[in-house]
Amino acid sequence: MVLRAARALRALSARALLAAAVVTVGIVPGTAPVEAQAGLAGLSQRDKAQGSQAYKQIVQQFGGKVEGPLADYVRKVGLKVAVPAIPGSRPADWTITVLDSSVPNAMATPGGYLYITRGLLAMINSEAELASVLGHEAGHVAARHSDKRNSRATIGALGTIAAAMLGGSQAAQVANVGASAWVSGFSRSQENEADKLGMRYSLAAGYDPRAAAWMLQALERVSAVEGKQSMERGGLSSFFSTHPVTAERVQRVSRDAAATGRTGTINREPFLAAIDGMTFGDSPDQGIITGPSFRHAGLRIAFDAPPGFQLQNSPQAVAGQARDGSTFQFIGAQSRPGQPLEELVSQAWQQLTNNRTPQIQYSERRINNVDAAVSAARIQGNRGVLDVGILAYRTAPDQVYLFRTVAPAGRGQIFEPLMMSFRRLSPAEAEAAGRGRRIDVVTVRPGDSVGSLAARMAPPYNRDTSFRALNGIEDRPLKPGERLKLIVG
Repeated sequence: MVLRAARALRALSARALLAAAVVTVGIVPGTAPVEAQAGLAGLSQRDKAQGSQAYKQIVQQFGGKVEGPLADYVRKVGLKVAVPAIPGSRPADWTITVLDSSVPNAMATPGGYLYITRGLLAMINSEAELASVLGHEAGHVAARHSDKRNSRATIGALGTIAAAMLGGSQAAQVANVGASAWVSGFSRSQENEADKLGMRYSLAAGYDPRAAAWMLQALERVSAVEGKQSMERGGLSSFFSTHPVTAERVQRVSRDAAATGRTGTINREPFLAAIDGMTFGDSPDQGIITGPSFRHAGLRIAFDAPPGFQLQNSPQAVAGQARDGSTFQFIGAQSRPGQPLEELVSQAWQQLTNNRTPQIQYSERRINNVDAAVSAARIQGNRGVLDVGILAYRTAPDQVYLFRTVAPAGRGQIFEPLMMSFRRLSPAEAEAAGRGRRIDVVTVRPGDSVGSLAARMAPPYNRDTSFRALNGIEDRPLKPGERLKLIVG
């Protein structure tokens, strides 16, 4: 969530060799040369312009980009599989970006733009797997899949609540659709084609083709690592929505790898060294979600979602959703010093309802020593009659935070615990929230066990399950000297 306060507060969330001819080695059975499929040679100026425009939107929507040694390493690996994908392209033609997002995903846009998130890097376990992901995305670019798919955009986190309430043009006014148009999913045939092309590029770069299946299997373990049934995380697309992982797909990729009759470089150690110390989950300077709780150390604020709500931290907002369709959205609002809360709340209602004037109940009070305003109305939406609320909290003369809440008629009271939970963090709480979590790569010593290493894991879930899923360990004993990942605080 980007809080555009008068004091420019920090965001809550988010933030190879040149190939001049067709690569002919290691062609996956059934894959025609990419020129025959796409009629493409080089990266056109039109594609580069499209990719450049999408780049700004994607980086913003996915919380910014990671820079430094990790980004340099990912780019180096990516170029090994990307440059051969487009004969005539050069390393300088490709922009390979690590997105500062905990949502596991990778994507591509025209003009040689490839992306991978921290969330996906945390799940894979070798350089070969990384190459398979980026090779797959380069395949989408080479086959011009963005041109061939139907143009559509999914409504992002900022517009989800208004869309559910009002539908139509009002939703479009607040929907963040810019990047979503580029990261929406491809067709099954396009995904299959990108799988085959990506494997071809990985083989040409000397990587083990089996890594594509290993990577897909790692994605199947995401829910076990985080203790969640889904990683959709609201408005931010995940790999599961843009690149569906199915048993049939894993089997097909495994068969294609076996059909090559080849193995290759895996490079587990360089990859683990590159991600050692990488932030895991939400970045502390963007706010941390732990179960039902949101904490932001820099802004010194916190709140807790009502029971049954799943939280999502996006660059536009922190959002929550329950199984009955109830939703809420937490955002920052600009305020003049001393501006009445009632005026700010009125403006929020006008924006939300496109200047409609529903009958609003309004009151002011102190909640946890913070000046607050509480307002509610019953509105006819495209899902039927809804209880809608706007809650405002002033934490500084020029800073106000808003909750927008939506529930089926008669259920608006479920947000009472949310309303009462907003508070300032104590210094000790802010210090704890500022530490966050990170990947720690450790060497197994004699006597170490799954249990002893898992006990060092930070997540408040089943540590044994999380440790095994993070490292792809099933029931085998650990090997002294091997390197494994931990999530630590």
